[in-house]
Amino acid sequence: MSVEGSSLPLTINSVIAESNEVNLEINKKIDIAGQETQENPEAKEEEGSSPSILTLHSGKFDMEQMREAAAYWIMMHEHPFTILDEEGFNLMIRRGMPEWQNISRTTCRADCMKIFEIEKKKLKKSLECVNKISLTTDCWKSKTQKIEYMVVTGHWIDSCWNLQKRVLSFINIPPPRGDLQIFDAIFKCMKEWGIENKVFTITVDNALSNDLAIRYMKDTIQRSRTLACEGNLFHVRCCAHILNLCIQDELREIEDIIGNIRESVEYVNRSEFKEAFKMFKERDLFYGCCPQEGEWNKAQKICSLLEAFWTATHIISGSEYPTSNLFLQEVQKIKSALDIYAQHEDLFLKQLASKMKEKFEKYWSDCNLLMAIAAVLDPTKKMLAVEFCFPKLYSELDASKHISKVKEIINSLYEEYVVEETNKGAPHLSESESFGSSSARKTKRSELVDYLEKGRLKKNEIPEKFSYLEWWRMNRMQYPILSKIAVDILAIPVSSVASEATFSAGTRVIDSYRSSLFPDTVQTLLCGGDWLRQIHGLKKKTKVRKLKLIKKLFFQYLSLKIVILQLSLISLHIIECRLQYRCKILKLQFRRKLEFNKVNLFCKHLACRIEVKYLAFYFNPIEICYELKHKLKWMYQIEVEAGLQ
Repeated sequence: MSVEGSSLPLTINSVIAESNEVNLEINKKIDIAGQETQENPEAKEEEGSSPSILTLHSGKFDMEQMREAAAYWIMMHEHPFTILDEEGFNLMIRRGMPEWQNISRTTCRADCMKIFEIEKKKLKKSLECVNKISLTTDCWKSKTQKIEYMVVTGHWIDSCWNLQKRVLSFINIPPPRGDLQIFDAIFKCMKEWGIENKVFTITVDNALSNDLAIRYMKDTIQRSRTLACEGNLFHVRCCAHILNLCIQDELREIEDIIGNIRESVEYVNRSEFKEAFKMFKERDLFYGCCPQEGEWNKAQKICSLLEAFWTATHIISGSEYPTSNLFLQEVQKIKSALDIYAQHEDLFLKQLASKMKEKFEKYWSDCNLLMAIAAVLDPTKKMLAVEFCFPKLYSELDASKHISKVKEIINSLYEEYVVEETNKGAPHLSESESFGSSSARKTKRSELVDYLEKGRLKKNEIPEKFSYLEWWRMNRMQYPILSKIAVDILAIPVSSVASEATFSAGTRVIDSYRSSLFPDTVQTLLCGGDWLRQIHGLKKKTKVRKLKLIKKLFFQYLSLKIVILQLSLISLHIIECRLQYRCKILKLQFRRKLEFNKVNLFCKHLACRIEVKYLAFYFNPIEICYELKHKLKWMYQIEVEAGLQ
């Protein structure tokens, strides 16, 4: 909706009606965004999972069952034990069940530990049926204690071809928290769960201590078994962390600008009025962080550059869909964007992009075999993904060399799986075929050739909600070996942080409540809560806080984008209160037959407010910064003209 050059409503009622329509549409978008955090009624329970505790019974009061239900509630929704001590809570329960007895914190903790052990045994039993499992690790710090935890998460594809994720351990890493301590923590977790012979890959961030720990891990495992592709796929570097490293140093060049914008956001959010920043500078002596015109321009320019980084980070940080096959294309888009901006006519943007490009090429100089193999196993891309993206990522000579290496690795991986199946009792493989050959013989060796020679899925053949795992499930009879490879490769996460989780500048931080608990209790609550939420089809957060959720969900990772979105997401509650007040005032003025022009100007003002609210949902950071600044300025001018200031 445009304010200028459009037919504006001439009455307050028509404007309010239009505002209500906009609010309905906004609420729909909020509801859609919140679906990911709501209960999923269609979630299927895994084999060996606990049945729902909300089952019908004879109607006789059973305090043991109530204690179990309370422990489930505490763990699933991350409530503190002290909530059971609240008098209001116990009064409410006793109103419906007079037999209710207060549950002490000690009793509840014991019940939680019991549930944790029961669910752990069930999960451990279900993991016995898993062929390969990939791990991710991340570090958390305690707010009040000098304790650092490591969370180890397992990722695999179950027998129903669904991608599964479970937190396996949340363990304290003792000082000095170096490579040996990290190695020991991860290996103990693997031994505890009985998966030391099933671990396919481990995804960690780029820290040196992690590199050494994974090297020790690889050497230890290879003493007892052979790793796929001689261990070339075992160590996966968190791609989101690498992208973050590519931009953080360059963002420091505009650190002062970001600081001014952040201060402005904080100042505006504390204020009763949400007007243009320039107006604050004129009327308030204490407001001294007004962004200059040049700073606005720089922020707008760098947002356009960071768009490709944000998109890639958002895509690869998912946990409910395969990500390994998506990353190669996103990396290529980032490289293309950096190439373009490195030749930009704007000197500031050119210098910034050149530095990012240099760091990007440093991290991606070596071919990432995992993302290449995963892209080939994408039936919509196959070898075209590698043949198209590599020439854009590397020089002509290096691209040709890397493409040959990818073919060699895929061929080697396929042969390893054929041997593995043969050892399990499959028919003996009598002859071999080269990677690029064409053969009519339907041997196990020919699966790879047949798959690559058959054309990739065309655009009109891909359904709207296409699932890579579902495609491989449907074609597992045609490609029995390749489907097993696809199951193991597509389960590998290329990021150690899911998109639902909150990114931070450094490491994650445990809240003050859990910081006061013993480490074994922390593990019980966090691991057990994760398992129970998965069983009952719940996400970690079940409450939608309207626009605040969207702000965190989309722009938490890239620092500058947090700022820009915070600028656009003006507090709707305060705006609505102010608009309702002004409607009352202007209606009174209109009834007294004052100047009709004031009412007409207010209509423009309200229309502009609605348009600002729309901006919050476009999520185009290239435009939001520029548009918001001018919309706020336009609203202020209208208010001055209408005598509202």
